Amino acid sequence: MKTFVLLIILLLDSVTIFSQKWEKMIGYPNRYEWPNDIIEYYDKGYYIAGGYMAGQIPRPWDIKTDINGESLWDKSLINPPELAIFAVTSDSSGNIYVCGRTTINNLYCPLVAKFDPCGETVWCKMFHDNYFTIEGCFLDILINKNNEIILLALVQNEDQVDQIFLFGYSIDGDYLWKNVYASKDDYPLIASAAAYSIVPFKKDYIISGFCYWPFPDDPLHVYQRALFISIDSLFNEKWILPFYCLDSVFGKAYTTIPISDSILMGIGIRRTYGLEYYTMLMFYNAIGVDLKYDQINNEQIGTGIISNDMRKIQRIDDNLFLVSGYYEPDYNDFMNADFVIDTSAIIYKSLLFQNVNGIPSLIKTSDEKYLIACTYEDINNDVDIYLYKIDNFLEMVPFDTNQYTYDSLCPEPIPSGTINLGDCDLITDIGEIPSPQEYYEGIKKIPIIAYPNPAETKITLAFQNTKYHTNMLLECYNIYGQQVHTEKIWKGQLETKIDLRGWASGLYFAVVKSEGKLAGTGRFVRK
Repeated sequence: MKTFVLLIILLLDSVTIFSQKWEKMIGYPNRYEWPNDIIEYYDKGYYIAGGYMAGQIPRPWDIKTDINGESLWDKSLINPPELAIFAVTSDSSGNIYVCGRTTINNLYCPLVAKFDPCGETVWCKMFHDNYFTIEGCFLDILINKNNEIILLALVQNEDQVDQIFLFGYSIDGDYLWKNVYASKDDYPLIASAAAYSIVPFKKDYIISGFCYWPFPDDPLHVYQRALFISIDSLFNEKWILPFYCLDSVFGKAYTTIPISDSILMGIGIRRTYGLEYYTMLMFYNAIGVDLKYDQINNEQIGTGIISNDMRKIQRIDDNLFLVSGYYEPDYNDFMNADFVIDTSAIIYKSLLFQNVNGIPSLIKTSDEKYLIACTYEDINNDVDIYLYKIDNFLEMVPFDTNQYTYDSLCPEPIPSGTINLGDCDLITDIGEIPSPQEYYEGIKKIPIIAYPNPAETKITLAFQNTKYHTNMLLECYNIYGQQVHTEKIWKGQLETKIDLRGWASGLYFAVVKSEGKLAGTGRFVRK
């Protein structure tokens, strides 16, 4: 693997910054490579979910680097064919979760997998359902405070009724629930809804994307609008907002960042009737009312710029934000750029590149810097992954000279190689997965199963859902309502055994209370 530095141009004071600053190139010679997502790992290193072209077939490529972007190991994901990984996250135990799509019978279908800290597959799931008449994929992933994996799914089908889904998944590999959002059944005027990201907002969540929506006086013609969807903590849809649907503000939203407890700002593009487009900042409130928009005009960037498209955003302070994307100096080239802006779309600082392109990944690191991954194409048309780290002033930061221990959760050094996902579990009927409401109502209860029943000297009481409860108490009563047994049930406890010797023959009732409230009941007979 080659690792070398790149010359960039920093357009702040018309000075040139050379490669002694934090920048790295990662790639193999004569191979087309790109990043899709990047996270900071538990050991201060970085984990990149990317890809490369194997002939005419794209392959996922996961890379682990140290804090300075030096590659430690990399894994090519193989089997099934035409895999793509779009997003990655990790948990507090160092496990990695990736999501994307694969092909089954020439149809794109969603895929999610879990890798342990040593890069080995823990589980993998992929879906094939008759509902995916065109394609389906997972585009974004997060882990919530309940240790549930939340997956944003985009489904394309011919009737365009249900296209945006969330799936809830346990970190142990069990699907918990699914729900549809912005359904045409609920909003008959909507068409071709799609989503890019899901972000937390207080106790709720916001999905950003786009849809096609008509003017009120022209219901037969639909136009592309940025779309925001609000979801409560139990993943019920609160509202949808086709942004500025009463005006000629056409475009899409990539993501959202909160401005305050009541105001949010989406970032996306505004399309024009010609070939030009502009980065658009969209403001709306927590009850789904659009407020205003501002845009980064092309002349703010430079003379002759015909388009700009900022895809990623991170907060610098209460007033300033760092955005990353690309601009188009002519009709044949796309070049990457970073800007420091305020909520009025005023550009305070600019970092413009040459020969750097591709949709960037942007994260704010634990040292309050900004790490960006994109691609670089050299004069030989060799395309590699380009990493650089900048500060609030868009200046390249120095390399970190501290010593760190990497992959400490793995007892042996992790070798580069492949991860074979050929044994993924295949789920063929997503219609059987419960809704969030059904799932969360179900886990409020603690079913009790007694065996053997009837019993003579000992009985086992088995419990479900105790991992979701605290302060549990088991109580047993005879048919006269007299309490004959009590014991504490621990979080996650699956069963308990009770000695029945000395108990009178007859019917008994078992009760589990959680936080003092009734959660489950059962009955058994002592011979």
